[in-house]
Amino acid sequence: MNYGVVNPDHLLDTVTAVCDCLGYGKNHTADLLLLETMAAETGLGLIPDDTEKAGMGICQFDHIGFVDAKKRAQKHFKTVRDCMGLDLELVEWEHLRYSPLLSMLFCRLKYMLIADPIPGDLEGRARYWKRHHNTSRGKGTEKHYIESAELVDRLFD
Repeated sequence: MNYGVVNPDHLLDTVTAVCDCLGYGKNHTADLLLLETMAAETGLGLIPDDTEKAGMGICQFDHIGFVDAKKRAQKHFKTVRDCMGLDLELVEWEHLRYSPLLSMLFCRLKYMLIADPIPGDLEGRARYWKRHHNTSRGKGTEKHYIESAELVDRLFD
C-alpha cells in the first residue's frame, strides 16, 4: 500500500469518518464517490505515484484544487475541527501525500463546493468525477472510472 494507507479497511474507516463528519450528500453516495475516486486515481493506494508536482495523495489532489477548496470551503473547517480535532488552516498541499485522512477531507470539501448533487448511480458518478475532479485536461475517462470502481466492489463487498 502507498500514500500512508495501512490496509484496505483503513481506507474504508477513513471514508466513513470523513462522511460522518462532512455528510454523505443528497443521494447518500459521497462515500462511494470518494472510494471510486481513489480507485480511479491510485488503485485504492496500490499504484504508487513518483511524480512530485502532479496530484497529491491517494485522491491525487491538484495544487490549484487544494488552494481553491482551502479558500472556498472554510465554512466547513469548524465542523472538521469539532469532529476530528483538526485545524485545516494549518494543512499544506504536501501534507496530503502521506495522509489518507487529509487527502479525503480535501477531496470531500472540493466535491461539496459543487452545486450538482453527487449522482446515485455509477455512470453518473463517473461523469461527475470526470467533469469535476479529473476535468477535460485529465487523462482519465469515464470508462476507466467505471472499471476502477470494480476494485472497490472486490475489496469491500
